[in-house]
Amino acid sequence: MARQSNHFQSSVGRKVVMALSGLGLVIYVIFHMLGNLQVFEGSHALNGYAAMLRDMPIFLWAARIGLLSIAVLHIVLAIQLTLRNRRARPVAYAVREYRQASFASRTMAVSGLVLLLFIIFHLLHLTAGVIDPSSTDRLDTEGHRDVYGKIVQAFQNPFIVAFYLTGQLGLGLHLNHAVTSSLQTLGLEHAAFNRLFKVAGPTVALLVVLGNVAIILAIFLGIVRG
Repeated sequence: MARQSNHFQSSVGRKVVMALSGLGLVIYVIFHMLGNLQVFEGSHALNGYAAMLRDMPIFLWAARIGLLSIAVLHIVLAIQLTLRNRRARPVAYAVREYRQASFASRTMAVSGLVLLLFIIFHLLHLTAGVIDPSSTDRLDTEGHRDVYGKIVQAFQNPFIVAFYLTGQLGLGLHLNHAVTSSLQTLGLEHAAFNRLFKVAGPTVALLVVLGNVAIILAIFLGIVRG
């Protein structure tokens, strides 16, 4: 037990936990995007999907608490590892490593901060209804909470659209490096799959961002209407 405890307190152990928590969040982001794509099928599909989730309150709240815990753990570990790495590395080495790193890797801290601010805004805006409380109690013709109408209304505002697109930029940059880096940290690299792992991050980032941006712009441009 002591050896296991020491392992997870080490930099390597923390990187493993960070990688696992990051991949867990990536899986959620993918399913969240797929669920939201039902906006293209109309209010019946999206509102019915949202109602199905609300009809499983134990599962829904367990998922929310679990995701919040994983996100907090991920952020704390990221800060700890960043500070530890800066203290441990000579300036010359750090500068050389920075120059050799990819753009997505160099901007992980910035994209992570942009992503965190976006998530907070998104939760206050469309989940909790704090930013626009007038839309939270609307019901559709079937008596379901009108999630579809709330989203369509939200993305009529060009400032909201600009903020969400900026958030997607942060999400894309973060996913681009994080997925591949997490797979490497977990030791899943293999000669036969190295090429696949290298494109995993960019591919996941591109698909998720394209899906989310398609929703935002389709509503803003009037392709999807209330």
